[in-house]
Amino acid sequence: MATLGSIQQELVTMQSQTAVNKAKELAANGASQELDGDAFLMLMMEQLKNQDPMDPMDNSEMLAQQAQFTQLQELQELNESIATNNMIQQANSLVGKTVQVVDPNNTSRLITGLVTSANFTNGSATITVNGKEYPLGLVASITDGASASSADVIANKKLSELNGAQGITDGYIYVTVQDEKYQRTHTDIKITGDMTVADLQKEIEKTGLKTSIKDGVLVIEKGDNKSIAVTQGKHDNNNASVASNLVEKMEMFQSETGDLETAILDFNRGTSTASK
Repeated sequence: MATLGSIQQELVTMQSQTAVNKAKELAANGASQELDGDAFLMLMMEQLKNQDPMDPMDNSEMLAQQAQFTQLQELQELNESIATNNMIQQANSLVGKTVQVVDPNNTSRLITGLVTSANFTNGSATITVNGKEYPLGLVASITDGASASSADVIANKKLSELNGAQGITDGYIYVTVQDEKYQRTHTDIKITGDMTVADLQKEIEKTGLKTSIKDGVLVIEKGDNKSIAVTQGKHDNNNASVASNLVEKMEMFQSETGDLETAILDFNRGTSTASK
């Protein structure tokens, strides 16, 4: 008949073997950098396996370690719950706002659009922009969520009154249009601080392009042309003093369709000039 001591020893052996197998599995798949519940259990099993038979662990010490193990599991579950709740709140807060997301197929490009829904599947969050789902982590910037109905309000704002656009300098920008026959035209546009967004639209439309304001984003439509670009200064004039910094302030970038867009309500993405 097996004695109580032999049964306990068999249990310890089985538990230790389980710990060894788990360690091999972690080594094969890549060990976690965090001390999780499995790692804690492995350590405790190794401690039991290598304890001094003449001075074994007493029950109170084992209970204390079991309590620590339980606390560790509860903290991990709490952290996961907090992280999930934060992710849900972040995704929900974007609904109705205009965002830029990194194009997953080309990380050098940004996609702009209104967030119409937030979705949660298998512990991850996505948002729907322009009818497509993107992971929450691809969001690069957020505007104040102006709706399409605010286009008239935005159009009547002075350039110097746009959020974060204080300090627009008087000077010139120029629009380059390359048509289907690869013929280029360059049009200089004079910029002043008291110009409205609508004034700017009219000047751009004199080049033959169309413009619109969609969800707080000014769009310069490429149409049937090969490419369009907006650049600081006057064409064929390298004198920096004649250049307006409007392009920096409004940070124009290219959309998937080849249109130029600028989130005119948000100015926190650095400096760039878009062209193609």
